[in-house]
Amino acid sequence: MNIKKIGLSALAGSLAVVSANAVELSVSGKTEVTYMSNDKTTTGNPYGMGNSISFTGSGDVNGMTATYFAAIGDGGQANSNTSETFASSSLMLDMGDMGTVGFDQGVGEFGVSTIDDKMPYAYEEIWHNVGTSNGLRAAGGTNVLGYKNTIAGVAVSLEIDPGHTNNSAGGGSGDGGSTGAGTEDSGYNIAITSASLYDGVNVGIGYGKEESTVDTAYGDSDSSFTTAFVTYAIGGATIGAQMSEGYGGTIGTSSNEVQIYGVSYSVNENLAVSYGRMDNDYALGTSTAAVNTKVTEKTSGVGASYTLGSAAVRVLASEGKNVGGTEGVKNDNIEISLMLAF
Repeated sequence: MNIKKIGLSALAGSLAVVSANAVELSVSGKTEVTYMSNDKTTTGNPYGMGNSISFTGSGDVNGMTATYFAAIGDGGQANSNTSETFASSSLMLDMGDMGTVGFDQGVGEFGVSTIDDKMPYAYEEIWHNVGTSNGLRAAGGTNVLGYKNTIAGVAVSLEIDPGHTNNSAGGGSGDGGSTGAGTEDSGYNIAITSASLYDGVNVGIGYGKEESTVDTAYGDSDSSFTTAFVTYAIGGATIGAQMSEGYGGTIGTSSNEVQIYGVSYSVNENLAVSYGRMDNDYALGTSTAAVNTKVTEKTSGVGASYTLGSAAVRVLASEGKNVGGTEGVKNDNIEISLMLAF
């Protein structure tokens, strides 16, 4: 991947005590062409294309390192020739041994979103594009504050959600703005991981809670979620298991118990293959009396990727049954991707 360096002059702005410094901005990007076949969707033209450009800049702030990241995505030119938007961005301040603090708009730098599905995949999670869910109810990493640090081989990542709308996992706002009326949920979540306990073993746990100002006929809409995973890599193979639970929120999908299993194998330095399975037990009901009715959503998929230099061809074939906790709803999806990074 060729990285282009651009020299910029950073103005101190409101940080008047900080002198202006030269900031080095790295630019990278990718373009991707996909083919999708979905048996529950009127596909029409099955080909799509998306492009993105990422900017990363860093500079010294009184002995600490400030880093800015922004990604621009064109949405496949879905609307017009001016449909390019900032897909995500973040601002971080690395304080050395004291850890890193930051503000995140969709990058996913902090908390449970960093470990929502840690199973080994050759290309994408098995629930990609089949409508199934991993059961977690994190804030979504938009307009959130965070802190992370690694001490004695144990990494801690905390995300604080000051507030977002109940019908949107996040909902960003521009400078000088706010999310305004309808901001209903706020909370926190944390992830703790370590890869130093045993050679080849990576483990982690996570917990989060979202408090809501919206009450239903059956109580409040507060929700909580937990997750734990372990993976083991030996030679070219990696196996893993993860268990997650989510409680509260909207009546009708009031709790989830999820088990995910995965295995991947690197055939050589270019080719990797994987298989995964996920069972999501929904506790359903439109009243508290019916909430013990359970339906198991089942997802499975196989993936493969072949990388040659900066190009990669990836394939994912997934199947979902009882999608969304509705018995009999089935969804099969095949996606083929050709990606070129630069």
